Amino acid sequence: MTRISNTVINELISRTNIVDLINQRVPLKRQGNNFVACCPFHTEKHPSFTVNIEKQFYYCFSCGSHGNVIDFLMHYDRLTFLEAIKELSIMHGISIEKNPNVCEHNNYRKNNLYQLMNKLCAYYKSVLTQKEYLYAYKYLKNRGLNTKTIDDFNIGFAPPRWNNIIQKFSLTLYDQKLLDQAGMLISNNTKKYKYDRFRDRLMFPIRDIAGRIVAFGGRVITQKKIPKYLNSPDTEIFKKSQHLYGLYEARMKHKNLSCILLVEGYIDVITLTQFGINYAVAALGTSTTDNHIRLLYSITDQIICCYDGDYAGKKAAWRTLNTALPYLTDERQIHFAFLPHGEDPDTLIRKIGKDNFLKKLTQTQDLSNFLFETLSKKTNLQTLSGRVKLSSLILPILKKIPGQTLKLCLLQQLGNKIGILDDNKLSQLLTKKPITYANKINRCCINNNIGRVLVGLLIQNPRLSKLVPSIQGLEQLKQDDIVMFIDLIQICKTYPISTSAQLLEHYRGNKFFSKLESLAYWNHLITNDMIEITFIDALTKLYNLTLEKRQELLIAHDRTFGLTTQERQELWLLNQTLSKH
Repeated sequence: MTRISNTVINELISRTNIVDLINQRVPLKRQGNNFVACCPFHTEKHPSFTVNIEKQFYYCFSCGSHGNVIDFLMHYDRLTFLEAIKELSIMHGISIEKNPNVCEHNNYRKNNLYQLMNKLCAYYKSVLTQKEYLYAYKYLKNRGLNTKTIDDFNIGFAPPRWNNIIQKFSLTLYDQKLLDQAGMLISNNTKKYKYDRFRDRLMFPIRDIAGRIVAFGGRVITQKKIPKYLNSPDTEIFKKSQHLYGLYEARMKHKNLSCILLVEGYIDVITLTQFGINYAVAALGTSTTDNHIRLLYSITDQIICCYDGDYAGKKAAWRTLNTALPYLTDERQIHFAFLPHGEDPDTLIRKIGKDNFLKKLTQTQDLSNFLFETLSKKTNLQTLSGRVKLSSLILPILKKIPGQTLKLCLLQQLGNKIGILDDNKLSQLLTKKPITYANKINRCCINNNIGRVLVGLLIQNPRLSKLVPSIQGLEQLKQDDIVMFIDLIQICKTYPISTSAQLLEHYRGNKFFSKLESLAYWNHLITNDMIEITFIDALTKLYNLTLEKRQELLIAHDRTFGLTTQERQELWLLNQTLSKH
């Protein structure tokens, strides 16, 4: 697909009223200059989700979810960036392609692909009960799955032959190409012959959050074949890092999920569901990713990770914990259940039954227990150096957690273990002291503070760009904030009526995006009537710093080489100007 220009994205954002778009999905109520609602991305009783019509932003003060109309569509409707752009383009009748027919063609191709995947699912399901392949059906029965469960999860079987799909469906070359792109067919080296990716395997259809079949997982029923599990590759409609097996089925059974059980395999999800624990999901042959955690916490506030109790299970749990840290607000929880060595949920629940399995889940380790138990094994708390080491291991982890109460509780627990009980001293551990040992460093910090104020106020109030008479000479100040400020001014001059949301969208994927995004929601505590005055004051200081920089350069040049008459006159003027300030 052709890269979408910033001009088109700007146009789409400017034409979309974020309040109207969100209100169609989440009822909003006006509160002063903003609109509020209970956050759609986490469970809450009191509204903390705010939409600002002037800045065209939304922000949740509880879970931290934020963004513009594109971000909202991506997170609420579970769309990719390009899909969100397409949604807006259809809404406003704006073509995002150089060729107007391309967008329509892409949608047509995807719809065809979804239909083909449904046909394959029905085909594999019908094969499972054919007399010739009853050994596959008996395998499932021997694993304890009943007919209803097999039907509910649409489990099927791919015959051992190499060209079942093409023979069965008499596919056109176009459909063959689609299935090739979807990873269901594989081309040989000459690309003239295609064969089935999945052969002689049980087939588990994988659905997206909307219930569409986007991929398959295949499992061998004999131990001779390697690998044991084979998943569809990443394609246009399927990304392993963004999908969870069983999530669609769990959501269909529960309007509100109080918790979700994260397990490791297809059969685990299916067996637990058959036993009535129908809120289990599994990652698809990959470690738990940021996308998985974001997706789960958009549906529930509690995740229970169920792993084997051996070293590999503990290691997987630690990886998941580190991935989840940036999403742990005070309302969210994560627990870890470790099963006896050699057991998985499928085998254990059959041995001990549903009630005893649920009792096991009540004996989980919460974040605190798992965190301190794991790290305490790496230190000797009986020694001073061991307590210091524990502190150095825990503090970087705590800094990643957004939940302030959760962070404080963990910090107090750390204090109990290392012998620091004073809350003020504990809080100082999380705060780096400013460096004050050199005037040069102080001055650099001052420059950065000025840049932060200017960038923060400008990204929130693009109209302030009209107050900047010139950016000439500012480029000699090399700090990132000043570079961002110059760039923002240039964009504002190019697009004079930009909103905050449009400005921020220019930087998506840029190295400055993360910092600009945080400044876009920065609570600077400056009253509206003082914003312009503060901006002009900071701008004046910035200009003075530029003059000082030039003054220092001329003085240094004079000492080494001497100055021309023109340069001496410039230095004199600089001295006069700076003396007034």
